Amino acid sequence: MKKVNILIVLFSFVFFNCQKKSILKDDIKTSTIQYHIDGRWMVNCENGVGSLTIEGKDASLILLYNQVYIDMIELKRFDFENGISYKLKEIPEDMGNIGRNLKWKEYINDEPIAYIKMIDDKTYHFYWYGFYNKKTKKREFKENSFDQETNNEEVILKKCK
Repeated sequence: MKKVNILIVLFSFVFFNCQKKSILKDDIKTSTIQYHIDGRWMVNCENGVGSLTIEGKDASLILLYNQVYIDMIELKRFDFENGISYKLKEIPEDMGNIGRNLKWKEYINDEPIAYIKMIDDKTYHFYWYGFYNKKTKKREFKENSFDQETNNEEVILKKCK
């Protein structure tokens, strides 16, 4: 009889935890969180160099001032932490000498290159992963203008008017 009670308690515990995880997954999938991201984002709105402009699912980034400007497109939303990943949309047309030497055809793929995570409606963390080279399977060009403005510390972007 004691073994039966232990089995019932164990079964109930396992069943309850499975149900709980299922509910959490459903909550994540059906989230209706509104992101207030359209606009221009910078480390310093007064005299910053790097800039991220978002409009819907499209984003433009001054990756390296006067050298590399890229267009990105939303790849995936992570509602559990109010985050969005982006991939390279197309080979950029406007670039300086540094940009001309990059392997753009290898960078067009479905790997994320950037990620933003909301702190509040007017502040986001920005993470730059670098371009993913589909031939070498490595990240390249991990530098960006925001790193220079923040002395390579975490990048926090503010919404500019």
